[in-house]
Amino acid sequence: RFDAHNAKVSYFPTDVHAPFPKPYFHTALIGYTIGMGATMFVMIHFKAAQPALLYLVPACLGSSFLTALVRGEMKALFAYSEEVEEEEEEETKD
Repeated sequence: RFDAHNAKVSYFPTDVHAPFPKPYFHTALIGYTIGMGATMFVMIHFKAAQPALLYLVPACLGSSFLTALVRGEMKALFAYSEEVEEEEEEETKD
């Protein structure tokens, strides 16, 4: 959703087929793949089950943070929220 927010894609109505750049999605997908690979490697190498989230969460978050750092969007990433502002809610009620 942060990719859509950056690309100024309207939320409602949403065109699910609208093309826009998705750098955060692609890097998170790569991070997930690396995290899953690390999980499998450790599990096979040590012959013991490992909690996948131990590797997946840092890999996915790290890839998003690295992307934001390279693109100069760290402040925007941390400020992003999907919650509707109270003022906007009040305006739609009136």
